[in-house]
Amino acid sequence: MPSDLSPLLKPQSVAIVGVSQNPARIGGRLFRYLTGHGFEGQLALVNPKYGQMGGVECYPSVSAIPFQTDCALVAVPGKHVVPVLKECAQNGVRAAVIFSSGFAEMGGDGRKAQDLIRGLADESNMHICGPNCIGLINFHEKTALSFSQLLETEHLIPGNIGFISQSGALGGSMVNRAQDRDIGLSFFISSGNEAALGVSDFIKHLVLYDQKTEVIAAVVEGFKDGAQFIEAAELALEHGKPLIVLKTGVTDVGQKAAASHTGSLTGSDAVIDAVFQQKGVIRVRHYDQLLQTASLFSKGCRPKSNRVGILTSSGGAGIIMADYYTKMGLQIPEPSPQTSLLAAKEIGTFGKVDNPFDLTGQIFSDPEMFSRCMKLFVNEERFDIIQVNVSMVAGKSSEQRGKMLLAAIEGCTKPVVSWWAAGGLSDPGIAVLNGSPVVPFRSPERCAEALQALVAYTQHAEQVKGTHAKNQPVSDPKRLKEAAQLLNTGAESLSEHESKALLKRYGIPVTRESVVRSVDDAVQFAEQLGYPVVLKIDSPDILHKTEADVIRLGVASREDLVNSYAEIMAAAARYDPGAGINGVSVQEMVSGGTEVIAGMSQDPQFGPTIAFGLGGIFVEVLKDISLRVTPLSKADAQQMVREIKGYPILKGIRGQAPADMDAVIDLLQKLSRLVEDFKEEIAEIDINPLLVFEEGQGAKALDALVVLKRKS
Repeated sequence: MPSDLSPLLKPQSVAIVGVSQNPARIGGRLFRYLTGHGFEGQLALVNPKYGQMGGVECYPSVSAIPFQTDCALVAVPGKHVVPVLKECAQNGVRAAVIFSSGFAEMGGDGRKAQDLIRGLADESNMHICGPNCIGLINFHEKTALSFSQLLETEHLIPGNIGFISQSGALGGSMVNRAQDRDIGLSFFISSGNEAALGVSDFIKHLVLYDQKTEVIAAVVEGFKDGAQFIEAAELALEHGKPLIVLKTGVTDVGQKAAASHTGSLTGSDAVIDAVFQQKGVIRVRHYDQLLQTASLFSKGCRPKSNRVGILTSSGGAGIIMADYYTKMGLQIPEPSPQTSLLAAKEIGTFGKVDNPFDLTGQIFSDPEMFSRCMKLFVNEERFDIIQVNVSMVAGKSSEQRGKMLLAAIEGCTKPVVSWWAAGGLSDPGIAVLNGSPVVPFRSPERCAEALQALVAYTQHAEQVKGTHAKNQPVSDPKRLKEAAQLLNTGAESLSEHESKALLKRYGIPVTRESVVRSVDDAVQFAEQLGYPVVLKIDSPDILHKTEADVIRLGVASREDLVNSYAEIMAAAARYDPGAGINGVSVQEMVSGGTEVIAGMSQDPQFGPTIAFGLGGIFVEVLKDISLRVTPLSKADAQQMVREIKGYPILKGIRGQAPADMDAVIDLLQKLSRLVEDFKEEIAEIDINPLLVFEEGQGAKALDALVVLKRKS
């Protein structure tokens, strides 16, 4: 069970170590902000220079504090941090926030010092946030354990969004902008270098232990432990708390900056995309998008489906939104005949009323028409989501429009969003909607992206119910023993034949074949199979057989086989005179079907990652690949197959029969089981080509390679 971090996030007693009378210094700000925002627990100050500050007792050391301390705020120079933490541990302090910098982000000795902090946290079970962070804020408890200048505000707006950021200054700025829009938060947590606690730990706490947090937003530069993040994401999905992430450091330059900033690891952005999609994490790409999207999710309304009704005071604005939604896979259905008839009467037309529904300029002569039409859309059963576009409405009129909107949706259980196309003249109207059940957007793109995320999350959460991949049965002991023997070769890779033997142990179909060491044995087995056959060198040292010219396809006769055998052996000797040669593999010649690839590689952050895609130009040039981390559920495998761009080819186009999708899905799950059983031994698996035949006729691996992890 993940740790309850309440001593850190909801402390009843706090000590500020390194407090300062200078209100501009970190120690001074901590005291000013904590007391200024109404902390109601016990407070102790620690600095031998002072006897008292602002009526609060100041002690020379942590050990001199006369009461049990839940959380220590450590605002001392970096070289003094570890001694202070040791004193805290000796005196039963349960948590600490370290603001000091000069640790892993500096490399070398700084990393060693950070390792000491991690060790101390493990030994003492102390919950440590930081170092190199700006602290945290509990909005509901009025507990400001931070020196961020966002606390210069007089009032903190509580809400149900828990916000975590590895970047302190950026996170603080985002909180300030959110609060300006009346977006309420339950927590702001700056995790900094994450010597002990990281983003994943905080997510788990907010999911399991904090009922006031219903949505979690995070700014992530890198993942210290990919497995822990996956576990946190699974918990969030299971408990119905949407997790929304802005992942920075996606370019080479960004990754270098992330490493120098917090010492974080960054990995393949494609794998991160795959993990997020697989685990129901909503990924946003833009600064303002994170907390605006979280705000939409925080309203608690989930759409039954993806049908959007657009009510607009501008025909052009309606077209823009309809285009965005359609491109994102949402539907813009026609209203029912009854709604269409009533709406037509509102604008005095006998024509058909479309979706988007343009209120035209008549709304200015009859402002109440907006409320009546809005109620029509709210009650329309063909619409799961309501989109309202407001164009140039200024000042008092915009305020009235906002109030009309809120009155019209009273009791509505559908998500309602608005796009205000005008600028500052519409601020009064937007101010009415801030903090209301309706999320106002300035940008049509951000509005559409947020709604699409809401629909996708709702659908994913429904699809994955009861399909958890970890519910798969374990492999039987006999298969595990046989597979382990195949992997225990002492080489860096298995030969093709050995690789296929391993796949076969897990029920993955492979070609009929035999490795022979003489031309006579090759002829004998070829005649058993029936010509034509395929000849390949079988060697753990020659991985790129085409490059080495050690493959012969369509060998159609005894004479052809004898010549091909000699050519292959000679080519292998030229390519790598020192290569270990098991022999020549004589294989059945398989034709027909659709060529795909499947495989696995080890991601540095998230571990074993399964890949699937169409073969040939699709993978080499178009990079048409889907990815998922192991273990795979059946739903995961199904989504992998459906999301590649070449999926229509597998479904069957221009009269071609559909491919055996069930066989592919089954194969991907079996590959996942193999990888889970031997993820500590296998570095990479490549099944290429893999032929998928017509529906009901299965699939077969024509070539395979298993690369083993190097033993340290």
